Amino acid sequence: MNRWHFTRPIVLLVALLSCPASASTRAYTVNAGGERLEFMPQPEKGYVIKLAEKAGDITALTGVFIRAEDSPRPIKGLDRHGVWTVETNSPAGRNENAIRSLRAGGQVAYAAPLFSSNGETVVIIPEIVVRVKASTEIEQLKALCEKAGCTIKKRMEFTEQEYLLEVVGSDAEAVFAAVGQLSQAACVEWVCPNTAFQPQLGDQVVPDGAVADQRLRIASAGQDANTPGVFPNDEYFPMQWHLHNTGQSGGTSGADIRAPEAWEITTGDPNIVVAVLDCGVDTSHPDLIGNLVAGYDFLENDPFPDPIYASPLPNDTHGTGCAGLIAAQGNNSIGVTGVTWNCKVMPIRQAAQGYARAVTEDIGATAIRWAAAHGADILSQSGGWNDPTPIIHSAIVDITRPGGIGRNGKGCVLVYAAANSNTSVQYSARYPEVIAVGATDHQDLRWGYSNYGPELDIMAPGGPLPGSALVSGIWTTDIAGSRGAHATIGDPAITDYFIFGGTSASAPIVAGVAALILSVEPNLTNDEVRHFLCRSAKDLGDPGRDDYYGWGRVDARAALDMVLLNFA
Repeated sequence: MNRWHFTRPIVLLVALLSCPASASTRAYTVNAGGERLEFMPQPEKGYVIKLAEKAGDITALTGVFIRAEDSPRPIKGLDRHGVWTVETNSPAGRNENAIRSLRAGGQVAYAAPLFSSNGETVVIIPEIVVRVKASTEIEQLKALCEKAGCTIKKRMEFTEQEYLLEVVGSDAEAVFAAVGQLSQAACVEWVCPNTAFQPQLGDQVVPDGAVADQRLRIASAGQDANTPGVFPNDEYFPMQWHLHNTGQSGGTSGADIRAPEAWEITTGDPNIVVAVLDCGVDTSHPDLIGNLVAGYDFLENDPFPDPIYASPLPNDTHGTGCAGLIAAQGNNSIGVTGVTWNCKVMPIRQAAQGYARAVTEDIGATAIRWAAAHGADILSQSGGWNDPTPIIHSAIVDITRPGGIGRNGKGCVLVYAAANSNTSVQYSARYPEVIAVGATDHQDLRWGYSNYGPELDIMAPGGPLPGSALVSGIWTTDIAGSRGAHATIGDPAITDYFIFGGTSASAPIVAGVAALILSVEPNLTNDEVRHFLCRSAKDLGDPGRDDYYGWGRVDARAALDMVLLNFA
């Protein structure tokens, strides 16, 4: 695949498979952008409901239709109310009976089992996204919707051609039938269900208990007085082997991104903005607060993109960890430093690991366009899906294509994690407009979990996954105070900071290097930034680009040298 050309517009066709009437045996096939998706009901996993107006709150159904031990969670988002997933461990028949009872009692306006697609659990909610040709009048679309059994909910933000539709029908069959009918219209470029997924965020390290002497052992490693480079005075910088590896992690000296050498050229331009699309960022963290710009929470529809602090799950610290790797303030005498000391982070909350777990594709697409429209130069995302995501891909194309809404037509730089399952690069990192990042360890070797394939572009340091040695993890910012994960993932004595791992750490490190590149030459196109990142990387694995290391491990100093050589 030629990664330097943009894809053609998505074409979507839907075929309803001829199956028996039972919900447990009916499947649907969607062909989107040349990729085939098969949706198979899995009622044993649970179901999704949209409450009828008269039903009141979800608590009114608990103990009657929904068992106390079930796990109802809202599907959040812009102007979305009363849509819940109910995750259960019940037999399929029990959940199908619950769906029928809810419908018969008038408690819900919509109910459907959960589905699987490519081994991933997906939620079919009563919504569709359609992209029409530029010349299509709104009245024409309204007429099509009326025939297909749906209504226009809103026009998607920051695009003139895409609309979010609400399906009037009461089950998933109505959704797929509407998709099939709309796809036949001459004015429709593509159409697909607005599915909801559980984003797959990279795992963080579970400690092995060997932390007692870590701080003393690592802090004493220091750099030699004759070592070239600019070194910050941040307290835990000597522990950040991914920036400067002296062997303090038990690894190989020099197996790092050469950050101190790059900082001789620039520590970052505060005009360069990196959007972190994740679970939210602790906007009051003392090591981040000076490097943040306004962001947004697309789950709660408000301008406060902090994580849900009440959740006990460490993954709610995920976005704060990513932000610190990019732009924790450098040389401020506290904590850690980011790859860039001065560039800004735009926190975007579009996912959660706590009470609201499933995220719809329209949220992901809107967050991407919003970031670009509000001045983000680079987007960093450390989560993804097993399935193609055509609605999100459309937004990616919009902000990366020449003349689009990204960076005044130069295109935003998109840096996504390849994921941690030792298999093919996940979506949306697989799309050609995205820089897909894998993970190397403290010896410049590929971590065995790191995904691979022809879509892989580049590698960067990443920490180990659960069960591995804590000392080789990546130190970054945690949610500050007792609400953070440092007590269980890191060293309890080091408050406000913790150990991070997986390609979730690797992607923001590359995003930080991209920010340094734009700091010295802000007029580069996104393809030019990709070129300098990849062609300056330290070659690992087979000579040249290969499917396990891409172009190699990112080298910040070599990238800046290459830019300056070409734009002197």
